[in-house]
Amino acid sequence: MQRIMNRGSAIIGLLMIILIMAILYLIDFTAMFGPIDKNRVYDERPWFEEQRLLDKEAFPVKQTGKKGKTVIKEKTVLSGPVSRKNEDRGNIEIVIEPNGIARGHWQCAYSYTDSNYTVTADFTGNIDPTKTFEDPKGTNKQLLYFITKGIYQEIKTDEKTGNQWPSKAPIYVVGWINKDYSAKGKLFLMTSGDTETHGNAEYNWQTKQNEPNN
Repeated sequence: MQRIMNRGSAIIGLLMIILIMAILYLIDFTAMFGPIDKNRVYDERPWFEEQRLLDKEAFPVKQTGKKGKTVIKEKTVLSGPVSRKNEDRGNIEIVIEPNGIARGHWQCAYSYTDSNYTVTADFTGNIDPTKTFEDPKGTNKQLLYFITKGIYQEIKTDEKTGNQWPSKAPIYVVGWINKDYSAKGKLFLMTSGDTETHGNAEYNWQTKQNEPNN
């Protein structure tokens, strides 16, 4: 009987040790990385969704308008300002064709520390009616998603010496189109350079009043 009690005590003690270690691990994890941001699960990560970029054989993209989903019936031009941390970063124009093809162009010029930067980008892709918009507030099945990929070219110019450093890297541009053809989305510059980005950079773009163009 005494042996059974001793075994039971040992098991309880072991479980307590495991529990304490788990709690300490979680505390250390939070201290190192900060609290888990539940909103991060809704962040766009188009480089993980390249399967949504269609081959030419997949066009035209089927648009049924199911559940109120926005439908592109005519050539539609989306244009508006681009920003990063509330700083102006030029303008973007995206053309959506009725067959689902999306093409766009972005350009900007700005200064950062002791250098000037000019950036231009062209990108292509397509709409994807199968993706549903989600955020912490819920879902919106009417918004129409599009995804594009291309190359951006950046020229860094030293203000003092005039020396220039050109570079190229991939860019992703994604967005959501509303029933009134207003739209907003993000640009992702994939880079590890020494510009303001210091790694992959995320920009915002938005346009409130867009109409289909013939």
